[in-house]
Amino acid sequence: MKLNIDGEPDDIIKKCKKCRYCIFEDILSLEQRKIKVLDKKNPKKHIHRMIIEDICGRQYDYVCPMKYAAMKAYCDDRTAMQIGVIKHYMWDLGKEFKKRVEYDQALKNWTKEQDLGRKNKESYAKRYQKIWDKGIRTSIEDGETVEKQIFTSESIYEFVVAKPKTYNSIIRLLKILLKEHKERNEI
Repeated sequence: MKLNIDGEPDDIIKKCKKCRYCIFEDILSLEQRKIKVLDKKNPKKHIHRMIIEDICGRQYDYVCPMKYAAMKAYCDDRTAMQIGVIKHYMWDLGKEFKKRVEYDQALKNWTKEQDLGRKNKESYAKRYQKIWDKGIRTSIEDGETVEKQIFTSESIYEFVVAKPKTYNSIIRLLKILLKEHKERNEI
């Protein structure tokens, strides 16, 4: 194995040259970013391409090895999407603090139990789980029941960080939409 000038081994997948930042560099270990992972099959539970594209936010016409490495990682869509949502949170914290906020700092804030304006202790992570659950839809594809998330990372982020009155309204609306979806499926 050779080392580059920057100290990383040559067999490590790096972000695309056109990207200033890649969330997958933060969440995938060096072992998960080795070029040899691209030869492996996707695990049974893996991040689906639609979620990867949404988390990345950059849809190029050329191949991005980092996205393929992410598909090989053992991670479900819920966890992967939350990582993408935290990316939006990182940027907002950066604007608020007027400096770059690292992923691990944003994650600590994201999971911290605090009063988010509704006079009770909650975390953004718990809010995320509620929104995620209400955005799951099931359908039958090729005789198999498939679950799919209907929200993007950006929309989930907007729901999660909404002011208390707005957040409560969103939860009520999402409950109604989920009920109507289930009613349509019973027909």
